[in-house]
Amino acid sequence: MKKKPTEDATPALFGADAVPPADNKIPGQPSSVPPVSGEARGTLSFSYSKFSMYTECPLKYKFKYLDKLKEEPKPYFAFGNSIHKALEFLHAVSSPPFPSIDEVCEAFKKEWGLKSWLEKGYRDQAAEQADFRKGLEMLKAYYAANKGSLKPPFLLEYSTDVEVEGLKVRIIADRIEYLGGGEVELIDYKTGKDVKRQPDQLYMYQKISELDPRLKEKIAERYGQKVGAVKVRQMLYYHVPTLKEYRFERAGDREIGVFWDRVLCASGNIRARKFEPNPGEFQCHFCDFKKLCPVHAELNAQLDAVAAELGCAHTGEGKAELSGKKYSLELSRGENWKFTDREAVIGVLNEFDLYQKALGLTLPKIVSMLDDPAVPEAAKNKLKRYGARSPRLEIKLKKEE
Repeated sequence: MKKKPTEDATPALFGADAVPPADNKIPGQPSSVPPVSGEARGTLSFSYSKFSMYTECPLKYKFKYLDKLKEEPKPYFAFGNSIHKALEFLHAVSSPPFPSIDEVCEAFKKEWGLKSWLEKGYRDQAAEQADFRKGLEMLKAYYAANKGSLKPPFLLEYSTDVEVEGLKVRIIADRIEYLGGGEVELIDYKTGKDVKRQPDQLYMYQKISELDPRLKEKIAERYGQKVGAVKVRQMLYYHVPTLKEYRFERAGDREIGVFWDRVLCASGNIRARKFEPNPGEFQCHFCDFKKLCPVHAELNAQLDAVAAELGCAHTGEGKAELSGKKYSLELSRGENWKFTDREAVIGVLNEFDLYQKALGLTLPKIVSMLDDPAVPEAAKNKLKRYGARSPRLEIKLKKEE
Protein backbone atom coordinates (compact mmCIF):
# COMPACT_ATOMS: atom_id res chain seq x y z
CA MET A 1 0.00 0.00 0.00
CA LYS A 2 1.48 3.32 -1.01
CA LYS A 3 2.53 5.79 1.65
CA LYS A 4 -0.07 8.50 2.24
CA PRO A 5 1.30 11.90 1.22
CA THR A 6 0.79 14.94 3.36
CA GLU A 7 -0.14 18.49 2.55
CA ASP A 8 3.27 19.53 3.84
CA ALA A 9 5.30 17.10 1.76
CA THR A 10 6.75 19.86 -0.40
CA PRO A 11 10.40 19.93 -1.53
CA ALA A 12 11.05 23.21 0.27
CA LEU A 13 9.14 25.98 1.95
CA PHE A 14 10.15 28.54 -0.65
CA GLY A 15 10.74 28.29 -4.38
CA ALA A 16 14.21 28.45 -5.86
CA ASP A 17 14.16 32.22 -6.26
CA ALA A 18 12.67 33.00 -2.87
CA VAL A 19 14.45 34.90 -0.13
CA PRO A 20 14.72 32.89 3.11
CA PRO A 21 13.14 34.12 6.35
CA ALA A 22 14.78 36.13 9.10
CA ASP A 23 16.49 34.53 12.05
CA ASN A 24 14.44 35.88 14.99
CA LYS A 25 17.07 34.18 17.16
CA ILE A 26 15.98 33.05 20.63
CA PRO A 27 18.43 31.73 23.24
CA GLY A 28 18.68 27.95 22.97
CA GLN A 29 16.99 27.93 19.58
CA PRO A 30 18.67 26.35 16.53
CA SER A 31 20.20 28.88 14.19
CA SER A 32 18.28 29.81 11.08
CA VAL A 33 19.50 31.79 8.09
CA PRO A 34 20.45 35.43 8.66
CA PRO A 35 17.93 38.18 7.93
CA VAL A 36 17.99 39.76 4.49
CA SER A 37 16.85 43.07 3.12
CA GLY A 38 14.23 43.57 0.45
CA GLU A 39 10.92 41.85 -0.29
CA ALA A 40 10.73 38.06 -0.43
CA ARG A 41 10.42 36.83 -3.99
CA GLY A 42 9.37 33.59 -5.64
CA THR A 43 6.52 31.19 -4.99
CA LEU A 44 5.66 30.30 -1.41
CA SER A 45 4.65 26.66 -0.91
CA PHE A 46 1.50 26.63 1.20
CA SER A 47 -1.26 24.34 2.44
CA TYR A 48 -4.20 24.41 4.82
CA SER A 49 -2.04 22.83 7.53
CA LYS A 50 0.52 25.62 7.22
CA PHE A 51 -2.16 28.30 7.18
CA SER A 52 -3.82 26.77 10.25
CA MET A 53 -0.56 26.56 12.20
CA TYR A 54 0.47 30.13 11.35
CA THR A 55 -2.96 31.33 12.48
CA GLU A 56 -2.57 29.34 15.71
CA CYS A 57 0.93 30.63 16.47
CA PRO A 58 3.37 32.27 14.01
CA LEU A 59 6.38 31.29 16.13
CA LYS A 60 5.31 27.65 16.18
CA TYR A 61 5.08 27.84 12.38
CA LYS A 62 8.67 29.11 12.28
CA PHE A 63 9.93 26.35 14.56
CA LYS A 64 8.30 23.64 12.45
CA TYR A 65 8.54 24.82 8.87
CA LEU A 66 11.57 27.10 8.81
CA ASP A 67 13.81 25.67 11.52
CA LYS A 68 12.62 22.15 10.64
CA LEU A 69 12.32 21.12 14.30
CA LYS A 70 10.61 17.79 14.81
CA GLU A 71 7.49 17.46 16.94
CA GLU A 72 6.83 14.57 19.27
CA PRO A 73 4.76 11.77 17.67
CA LYS A 74 1.06 12.07 18.46
CA PRO A 75 -1.16 8.99 18.92
CA TYR A 76 -4.11 10.66 17.22
CA PHE A 77 -2.04 11.16 14.05
CA ALA A 78 -1.09 7.49 13.97
CA PHE A 79 -4.68 6.45 14.64
CA GLY A 80 -6.15 8.76 12.00
CA ASN A 81 -3.59 7.72 9.39
CA SER A 82 -4.31 4.01 9.90
CA ILE A 83 -8.08 4.57 9.62
CA HIS A 84 -7.56 6.61 6.44
CA LYS A 85 -5.42 3.83 4.95
CA ALA A 86 -8.07 1.23 5.68
CA LEU A 87 -10.83 3.38 4.14
CA GLU A 88 -8.65 3.99 1.10
CA PHE A 89 -8.18 0.23 0.76
CA LEU A 90 -11.96 -0.29 0.99
CA HIS A 91 -12.89 2.28 -1.65
CA ALA A 92 -9.96 1.86 -4.06
CA VAL A 93 -11.61 -0.47 -6.59
CA SER A 94 -12.45 0.26 -10.20
CA SER A 95 -15.41 -2.12 -10.16
CA PRO A 96 -17.16 -4.41 -7.62
CA PRO A 97 -16.71 -6.54 -5.62
CA PHE A 98 -15.36 -4.46 -2.77
CA PRO A 99 -13.10 -5.90 -0.06
CA SER A 100 -14.74 -7.78 2.80
CA ILE A 101 -14.74 -6.32 6.30
CA ASP A 102 -12.11 -8.90 7.29
CA GLU A 103 -9.85 -7.64 4.50
CA VAL A 104 -10.42 -4.02 5.57
CA CYS A 105 -9.52 -4.87 9.16
CA GLU A 106 -6.42 -6.70 7.96
CA ALA A 107 -5.36 -3.58 6.01
CA PHE A 108 -5.81 -1.53 9.19
CA LYS A 109 -3.81 -4.09 11.19
CA LYS A 110 -0.99 -4.05 8.62
CA GLU A 111 -0.69 -0.25 8.68
CA TRP A 112 -0.95 -0.19 12.48
CA GLY A 113 1.91 -2.63 12.83
CA LEU A 114 4.40 -0.57 10.82
CA LYS A 115 5.42 1.38 13.93
CA SER A 116 5.85 0.48 17.59
CA TRP A 117 3.66 2.03 20.27
CA LEU A 118 6.55 4.32 21.21
CA GLU A 119 7.01 5.48 17.62
CA LYS A 120 3.31 6.27 17.46
CA GLY A 121 3.56 8.40 20.60
CA TYR A 122 1.62 6.25 23.09
CA ARG A 123 2.51 6.36 26.78
CA ASP A 124 2.27 2.57 27.05
CA GLN A 125 1.34 -0.51 25.08
CA ALA A 126 -2.05 -0.84 26.77
CA ALA A 127 -3.14 2.57 25.47
CA GLU A 128 -2.03 1.62 21.96
CA GLN A 129 -3.95 -1.65 22.08
CA ALA A 130 -7.07 0.16 23.29
CA ASP A 131 -6.92 2.43 20.23
CA PHE A 132 -6.28 -0.56 17.99
CA ARG A 133 -9.47 -2.23 19.21
CA LYS A 134 -11.36 1.05 18.89
CA GLY A 135 -10.17 1.35 15.29
CA LEU A 136 -11.40 -2.13 14.40
CA GLU A 137 -14.84 -1.44 15.88
CA MET A 138 -14.97 1.92 14.09
CA LEU A 139 -14.24 0.30 10.73
CA LYS A 140 -16.81 -2.45 11.30
CA ALA A 141 -19.48 0.17 12.04
CA TYR A 142 -18.50 2.19 8.97
CA TYR A 143 -18.61 -0.92 6.79
CA ALA A 144 -22.05 -1.93 8.08
CA ALA A 145 -23.43 1.56 7.50
CA ASN A 146 -22.01 1.98 3.98
CA LYS A 147 -21.66 -1.45 2.39
CA GLY A 148 -25.03 -1.16 0.63
CA SER A 149 -24.10 2.11 -1.10
CA LEU A 150 -20.47 1.47 -2.04
CA LYS A 151 -19.52 2.45 -5.58
CA PRO A 152 -16.19 3.05 -7.31
CA PRO A 153 -15.12 6.60 -6.47
CA PHE A 154 -13.92 9.25 -8.89
CA LEU A 155 -10.71 10.01 -6.99
CA LEU A 156 -9.12 8.91 -3.70
CA GLU A 157 -6.33 10.69 -1.81
CA TYR A 158 -6.12 13.18 -4.66
CA SER A 159 -3.04 15.38 -4.28
CA THR A 160 -2.40 18.44 -6.39
CA ASP A 161 -0.42 21.69 -6.33
CA VAL A 162 -1.90 24.84 -7.85
CA GLU A 163 -0.13 28.16 -8.22
CA VAL A 164 -2.27 31.20 -7.42
CA GLU A 165 -1.29 34.74 -6.44
CA GLY A 166 2.29 33.89 -5.58
CA LEU A 167 1.38 30.75 -3.65
CA LYS A 168 1.84 27.12 -4.60
CA VAL A 169 -1.01 25.55 -2.67
CA ARG A 170 -1.17 21.83 -2.03
CA ILE A 171 -4.40 20.01 -1.18
CA ILE A 172 -5.01 16.31 -0.57
CA ALA A 173 -8.67 15.36 -0.85
CA ASP A 174 -9.64 12.11 0.89
CA ARG A 175 -12.33 11.43 -1.69
CA ILE A 176 -13.87 13.24 -4.66
CA GLU A 177 -17.12 12.11 -6.25
CA TYR A 178 -18.14 13.23 -9.74
CA LEU A 179 -21.74 14.44 -9.98
CA GLY A 180 -21.81 15.14 -13.72
CA GLY A 181 -21.71 18.35 -15.72
CA GLY A 182 -18.31 19.27 -14.31
CA GLU A 183 -19.62 19.26 -10.70
CA VAL A 184 -17.91 17.39 -7.88
CA GLU A 185 -18.38 16.64 -4.20
CA LEU A 186 -15.41 16.85 -1.81
CA ILE A 187 -15.32 14.42 1.15
CA ASP A 188 -12.94 14.69 4.10
CA TYR A 189 -12.78 12.00 6.80
CA LYS A 190 -12.38 13.01 10.45
CA THR A 191 -11.43 10.55 13.19
CA GLY A 192 -10.99 12.80 16.24
CA LYS A 193 -13.52 14.36 18.60
CA ASP A 194 -16.98 15.17 17.30
CA VAL A 195 -16.74 18.95 17.55
CA LYS A 196 -18.25 21.80 15.61
CA ARG A 197 -16.07 22.21 12.56
CA GLN A 198 -15.35 25.35 10.62
CA PRO A 199 -15.46 25.19 6.81
CA ASP A 200 -12.07 26.91 6.30
CA GLN A 201 -10.35 23.74 5.09
CA LEU A 202 -13.19 23.08 2.67
CA TYR A 203 -13.06 26.68 1.43
CA MET A 204 -9.41 26.20 0.49
CA TYR A 205 -10.17 22.87 -1.15
CA GLN A 206 -13.04 24.41 -3.13
CA LYS A 207 -10.92 27.28 -4.43
CA ILE A 208 -7.95 25.12 -5.38
CA SER A 209 -10.08 22.34 -6.90
CA GLU A 210 -11.83 24.80 -9.19
CA LEU A 211 -8.49 26.27 -10.32
CA ASP A 212 -6.86 22.87 -10.87
CA PRO A 213 -6.51 22.02 -14.60
CA ARG A 214 -5.72 18.40 -13.77
CA LEU A 215 -9.23 17.80 -12.46
CA LYS A 216 -10.70 18.64 -15.87
CA GLU A 217 -8.23 16.21 -17.43
CA LYS A 218 -9.20 13.51 -14.92
CA ILE A 219 -12.90 13.96 -15.74
CA ALA A 220 -12.22 13.66 -19.47
CA GLU A 221 -10.03 10.61 -18.90
CA ARG A 222 -12.50 8.83 -16.63
CA TYR A 223 -15.89 9.83 -18.03
CA GLY A 224 -15.12 11.03 -21.55
CA GLN A 225 -16.55 14.48 -20.80
CA LYS A 226 -14.68 17.64 -21.75
CA VAL A 227 -15.76 20.30 -19.30
CA GLY A 228 -14.87 23.97 -19.44
CA ALA A 229 -14.69 24.28 -15.68
CA VAL A 230 -14.92 22.26 -12.49
CA LYS A 231 -17.46 23.38 -9.91
CA VAL A 232 -17.70 22.12 -6.33
CA ARG A 233 -21.38 21.55 -5.62
CA GLN A 234 -21.00 20.52 -1.98
CA MET A 235 -18.41 19.59 0.64
CA LEU A 236 -18.67 17.00 3.38
CA TYR A 237 -16.95 16.25 6.66
CA TYR A 238 -17.55 12.57 7.46
CA HIS A 239 -16.97 11.87 11.17
CA VAL A 240 -16.04 8.18 11.14
CA PRO A 241 -16.41 7.46 14.91
CA THR A 242 -20.07 8.58 14.94
CA LEU A 243 -20.93 8.05 11.24
CA LYS A 244 -22.21 11.63 11.15
CA GLU A 245 -22.10 13.70 7.97
CA TYR A 246 -21.59 17.46 8.16
CA ARG A 247 -22.48 18.97 4.79
CA PHE A 248 -21.55 22.40 3.52
CA GLU A 249 -23.14 23.73 0.38
CA ARG A 250 -20.94 25.39 -2.18
CA ALA A 251 -19.43 28.55 -0.69
CA GLY A 252 -20.22 31.81 -2.44
CA ASP A 253 -17.69 34.21 -3.92
CA ARG A 254 -17.92 36.49 -0.88
CA GLU A 255 -17.20 33.66 1.59
CA ILE A 256 -14.27 32.41 -0.47
CA GLY A 257 -13.01 35.97 -0.89
CA VAL A 258 -13.04 36.69 2.86
CA PHE A 259 -11.25 33.40 3.56
CA TRP A 260 -8.67 33.98 0.83
CA ASP A 261 -7.89 37.45 2.17
CA ARG A 262 -6.91 35.72 5.43
CA VAL A 263 -4.69 33.30 3.52
CA LEU A 264 -2.96 36.14 1.69
CA CYS A 265 -2.55 38.07 4.95
CA ALA A 266 -0.90 35.05 6.60
CA SER A 267 1.37 34.37 3.62
CA GLY A 268 2.27 38.08 3.47
CA ASN A 269 3.28 38.01 7.12
CA ILE A 270 5.42 34.93 6.48
CA ARG A 271 7.19 36.70 3.65
CA ALA A 272 7.68 39.70 5.94
CA ARG A 273 9.18 37.34 8.53
CA LYS A 274 6.62 38.09 11.23
CA PHE A 275 6.86 35.24 13.72
CA GLU A 276 5.64 36.61 17.02
CA PRO A 277 4.40 34.06 19.60
CA ASN A 278 0.66 33.84 20.16
CA PRO A 279 0.27 32.35 23.67
CA GLY A 280 -2.94 30.70 24.78
CA GLU A 281 -4.13 27.75 26.84
CA PHE A 282 -4.85 25.46 23.90
CA GLN A 283 -1.91 26.18 21.63
CA CYS A 284 0.63 26.29 24.47
CA HIS A 285 -0.64 23.12 26.15
CA PHE A 286 -0.15 21.03 23.01
CA CYS A 287 3.04 22.72 21.79
CA ASP A 288 6.28 20.71 21.64
CA PHE A 289 8.44 23.83 21.43
CA LYS A 290 7.77 25.40 24.83
CA LYS A 291 11.43 25.20 25.87
CA LEU A 292 12.34 27.44 22.93
CA CYS A 293 9.47 29.89 23.34
CA PRO A 294 10.18 33.31 24.89
CA VAL A 295 6.72 33.35 26.54
CA HIS A 296 7.40 30.07 28.34
CA ALA A 297 10.90 31.29 29.21
CA GLU A 298 9.36 34.44 30.68
CA LEU A 299 7.12 32.39 32.99
CA ASN A 300 10.14 30.46 34.21
CA ALA A 301 12.06 33.69 34.67
CA GLN A 302 9.22 35.07 36.81
CA LEU A 303 9.48 32.07 39.10
CA ASP A 304 13.24 32.44 39.32
CA ALA A 305 12.94 36.16 40.05
CA VAL A 306 10.40 35.61 42.84
CA ALA A 307 12.51 32.80 44.26
CA ALA A 308 15.61 35.00 44.19
CA GLU A 309 13.78 37.90 45.81
CA LEU A 310 12.59 35.65 48.61
CA GLY A 311 16.05 34.14 49.02
CA CYS A 312 14.84 30.65 48.21
CA ALA A 313 17.14 27.77 47.30
CA HIS A 314 16.42 25.61 44.24
CA THR A 315 15.72 21.93 44.92
CA GLY A 316 16.28 20.80 41.33
CA GLU A 317 12.67 19.61 40.99
CA GLY A 318 11.06 22.81 39.71
CA LYS A 319 10.70 24.07 43.27
CA ALA A 320 12.39 26.63 45.49
CA GLU A 321 12.48 26.48 49.28
CA LEU A 322 13.16 28.93 52.10
CA SER A 323 13.52 27.52 55.59
CA GLY A 324 13.41 29.37 58.91
CA LYS A 325 13.23 28.44 62.58
CA LYS A 326 9.43 28.45 62.73
CA TYR A 327 8.24 28.41 59.12
CA SER A 328 9.31 27.15 55.70
CA LEU A 329 8.25 28.52 52.34
CA GLU A 330 7.93 26.45 49.20
CA LEU A 331 7.56 28.02 45.76
CA SER A 332 6.65 25.85 42.78
CA ARG A 333 5.05 25.84 39.37
CA GLY A 334 1.53 24.47 39.32
CA GLU A 335 -1.47 24.31 37.00
CA ASN A 336 -4.95 25.76 36.92
CA TRP A 337 -7.72 23.68 35.37
CA LYS A 338 -10.98 24.84 33.84
CA PHE A 339 -13.84 22.65 32.57
CA THR A 340 -16.51 24.35 30.46
CA ASP A 341 -18.42 21.39 28.97
CA ARG A 342 -20.40 20.22 32.03
CA GLU A 343 -22.41 17.57 30.16
CA ALA A 344 -19.26 16.01 28.68
CA VAL A 345 -17.65 15.80 32.12
CA ILE A 346 -20.78 14.19 33.56
CA GLY A 347 -20.71 11.67 30.70
CA VAL A 348 -17.14 10.66 31.55
CA LEU A 349 -17.92 10.36 35.26
CA ASN A 350 -20.94 8.17 34.56
CA GLU A 351 -18.97 6.03 32.10
CA PHE A 352 -16.40 5.17 34.77
CA ASP A 353 -18.87 5.13 37.68
CA LEU A 354 -17.19 8.13 39.30
CA TYR A 355 -20.16 10.47 39.64
CA GLN A 356 -20.64 9.80 43.35
CA LYS A 357 -16.95 10.45 43.92
CA ALA A 358 -17.36 13.94 42.45
CA LEU A 359 -20.78 14.60 43.91
CA GLY A 360 -21.48 18.30 43.58
CA LEU A 361 -19.24 18.59 40.49
CA THR A 362 -17.00 21.14 42.15
CA LEU A 363 -13.80 22.04 40.33
CA PRO A 364 -11.48 20.91 43.17
CA LYS A 365 -13.12 17.47 43.21
CA ILE A 366 -12.73 17.06 39.46
CA VAL A 367 -9.11 18.23 39.53
CA SER A 368 -8.27 15.96 42.48
CA MET A 369 -9.33 12.95 40.37
CA LEU A 370 -6.54 13.70 37.91
CA ASP A 371 -3.98 12.76 40.59
CA ASP A 372 -6.00 10.05 42.33
CA PRO A 373 -4.34 6.62 41.82
CA ALA A 374 -7.73 4.96 42.34
CA VAL A 375 -9.18 6.67 39.24
CA PRO A 376 -8.57 4.71 35.99
CA GLU A 377 -6.08 6.30 33.59
CA ALA A 378 -8.67 6.15 30.82
CA ALA A 379 -11.04 8.28 32.90
CA LYS A 380 -8.30 10.81 33.66
CA ASN A 381 -7.39 11.10 29.99
CA LYS A 382 -11.00 11.64 28.97
CA LEU A 383 -11.50 14.29 31.65
CA LYS A 384 -8.37 16.10 30.47
CA ARG A 385 -9.80 16.30 26.95
CA TYR A 386 -12.63 18.49 28.24
CA GLY A 387 -10.40 20.65 30.43
CA ALA A 388 -7.98 23.46 29.83
CA ARG A 389 -5.00 24.06 32.07
CA SER A 390 -2.72 27.03 32.51
CA PRO A 391 0.48 27.55 34.54
CA ARG A 392 0.53 29.30 37.92
CA LEU A 393 3.00 29.98 40.69
CA GLU A 394 2.24 28.21 43.98
CA ILE A 395 3.45 29.47 47.37
CA LYS A 396 3.06 27.19 50.40
CA LEU A 397 3.83 28.37 53.92
CA LYS A 398 4.40 25.56 56.40
CA LYS A 399 4.93 25.71 60.14
CA GLU A 400 7.96 23.80 61.25
CA GLU A 401 7.39 21.09 63.86
